[in-house]
Amino acid sequence: MDFASKLDGFFGITSKGSTLRTEVKGGILVFLAMSYIIVVNSAMMADAGIDRDAAFTATVVMSIIGSLIMGLYAKFPVAMAPGMGINAMFCYTAVLTLGFTWQEALVAVVIAGLAFFIVTVTGVRQKLLDKIPVGVKAGIVAGIGCFIAFIGLQNAHIIVDDPSTLVALGDMSDLSVLLGVFCIVITVLLVAHRSSIGILGGMIVTAIVGVLLGIIDLPDTVVASPAAPPVGAFLDGLSSDLFSAQFIMLIIAFSFVEFFDGSGTLMAVGKRAGIMDEDGNVTCEKALSVDAGIASLSGVIGCTPTTAFAESAVGIEAGARTGLVAVVVALLFACALFIAPVFTIFSYSCTVGAMVVVGAAMMKELRGVDWDDLPTVMTILTIILMMMLSYSITNGIAFGVIMYCVSMIGAKRAKEVSPILYGLAVVFLIYLVACALEL
Repeated sequence: MDFASKLDGFFGITSKGSTLRTEVKGGILVFLAMSYIIVVNSAMMADAGIDRDAAFTATVVMSIIGSLIMGLYAKFPVAMAPGMGINAMFCYTAVLTLGFTWQEALVAVVIAGLAFFIVTVTGVRQKLLDKIPVGVKAGIVAGIGCFIAFIGLQNAHIIVDDPSTLVALGDMSDLSVLLGVFCIVITVLLVAHRSSIGILGGMIVTAIVGVLLGIIDLPDTVVASPAAPPVGAFLDGLSSDLFSAQFIMLIIAFSFVEFFDGSGTLMAVGKRAGIMDEDGNVTCEKALSVDAGIASLSGVIGCTPTTAFAESAVGIEAGARTGLVAVVVALLFACALFIAPVFTIFSYSCTVGAMVVVGAAMMKELRGVDWDDLPTVMTILTIILMMMLSYSITNGIAFGVIMYCVSMIGAKRAKEVSPILYGLAVVFLIYLVACALEL
């Protein structure tokens, strides 16, 4: 039996109506679609104080591990990498807003990941998700999308702080700012054209233009040994006074985002791939377990939480149906590990397009919302505004859950709200009071 036949037998390629060529092609397309995360996540982790080279390695290593396990164990056509949204929470909420060190934030990642894994393998995960209203789920995802886009615009200095209006338009005579605007335009054009390298293509074109304009310097070398990731750095974040109200809420917030992000992606991709049981439910128990287990390992390695990537849908659209897709993605990430200097040319001006487009994609969650339902609309508005204006995903979730419960009570629909959600509202209220009293 040749190698191709063994692959076919292991992944069930033929039985799922695919071919080896289609699966490999799908894996390449998925990698091209999601490889921007290497640059974006490294830059965001650097903002939190982590060495950029170490962050680069940690990002790639977790993408390799997560995708390999998803492909070989779950045999699910979904690649994994540190997730957009959860990384924003780690860097800009936990570290830059709440004041935790990045090592302490990694402790929260490990604990939240362990809790996430327990509720997944015990079947509690799905039950909890079923109790969260669609409006709250959609508001959280959309709010994170707006927050990510806002951060991207800030990093590229397209939006700057202003003492009179809080924020204002940046200096449009600055070439680096104009390069960021160009990045958004070219990325949107490529994505709208459904190019297989949409986001990555936008980054590459922008980098080339930046080099030609003399704004971006070329690296001295192309190939280099990877830097060591900050493995075990979370141990430096352990302390007796760590578990404050803010820290506990941070763990809950991490868990919330992991719940919605990974579950939504796996279900959506599973439906597209036709991986359903007789009742029309997506059968991905192993995939859910992998998604949950990898989250905690990310903190141990020294990386933001790793989750299933929505860009995996690109491979599905190309006809791929098996875990070989994820394995191919892992192998390509392994190759990227040794060309780290190449990725140094991608400045904030080159990544703003990715952050804006990803943020816009997350707004799709709002399409199933009943816009005639006032409690739902108020909840979504509250979440989006509070995430952006308070610069905190945690605050956005907290205010959003409270707003939903209050508005449902006001609408005389209190019985429609799950006791679990009321419990969360009380917890978040205590958290906000504790923050106000600086407990």
